[in-house]
Amino acid sequence: MTTALSTWMAEEDRFLLPTYEKFPFVLERGEGSYVWDDAGARYLDFYGGHAVAILGHSPARVAAAVADQAKRLMFYSNLAYSKVRAEAARALIELNGQAGAQVFFCNSGAEANENAMRIARTATGRPGIVATEGSFHGRTAGALAATGAAKYRKGVRGLAADTTHMPFGDIDAAKSAITDQTAGVILEPIQSVAGVLEAPYGYLRELDALCRARGALLIVDEVQTGLGRLGARSAAELYGIRPQLSAFAKGLASGIPCGAVLVSADIASKVKPGGLGSTFGGGPVACAAALATLEEISSRKLWENAAAMEALIRGTFTFPAIREIRGKGLLLGLVLDKPSKPVRDGILSRGVLVGGADDPNVIRLLPPLTITADEVAVLREALRASL
Repeated sequence: MTTALSTWMAEEDRFLLPTYEKFPFVLERGEGSYVWDDAGARYLDFYGGHAVAILGHSPARVAAAVADQAKRLMFYSNLAYSKVRAEAARALIELNGQAGAQVFFCNSGAEANENAMRIARTATGRPGIVATEGSFHGRTAGALAATGAAKYRKGVRGLAADTTHMPFGDIDAAKSAITDQTAGVILEPIQSVAGVLEAPYGYLRELDALCRARGALLIVDEVQTGLGRLGARSAAELYGIRPQLSAFAKGLASGIPCGAVLVSADIASKVKPGGLGSTFGGGPVACAAALATLEEISSRKLWENAAAMEALIRGTFTFPAIREIRGKGLLLGLVLDKPSKPVRDGILSRGVLVGGADDPNVIRLLPPLTITADEVAVLREALRASL
């Protein structure tokens, strides 16, 4: 691990706004589940750069697709048809098992959530959005208004007045919150940033039924939970729900900025030309990366490996200091009986990257879906030594 302050760390601190607390090194390259810093030190990555490295770092299939597309046509706007855009949309629809659905491409998870809420308002003619307390949906104005974790909205005024929040996992609260003015209800199937919080069994199905009964659209934020991460092809498949709108980003294009809204057939028919737009959304290079990523996840059924590695972690991470393991698949939260920061620092000193959460006692795991049993054993040993 790099110990002296790198020149490039100093340069970045000089020229960039101080928006993140960062790992104390400069990364140079990555391959598979590992990254290397500018001093040559190697780190096993169980955080995946906020769940983005879904196939590992610089996956060969995606890198080749990006290079090939960049040589042929780097960009043209959505005014022109694109084969690779159509293929990427079809692959996302097929992975999620939603025949008849359609896709709107954008650039990030916040944009995907913003556009999903806009579609809900347009399709229903209603103004209101109901979100959940503790949630995180992004930092743009509309996404931040829906974000239920108050610390992210602190000091920010002028957010949407027609967005309200209800407790996560409380169906009785939902019955009070969802009215004839509610266009959509947006939530994460598992609240990742909050500390990998899960709703009680059956809540999502009850909420789905409630939304349909009251004419509100269910918007599922799959930015972190989607694309096989939960040990199923989608949260909809895992929980037995039928969202009209689903938002994707993070691992969608293995690190090339790309977001998407998956829109059910009945709602897609209500979106007209001019209603949505994005200059860079659906660009050829991003769609080539997304197509290669989706094909790799689907052909290898990587959700099955996510489920298998979850079972391995739950069965072998039996340290007394771990009070609970939350989550599904490879979105897991290790809940400690002490603050996690010193433990995470100890794990880092042993060459493994993990994440934190708004819950100070939680270690968050968001590794590539390609992670192996041997690599889980490396994390387990680093955790044991750090505890």
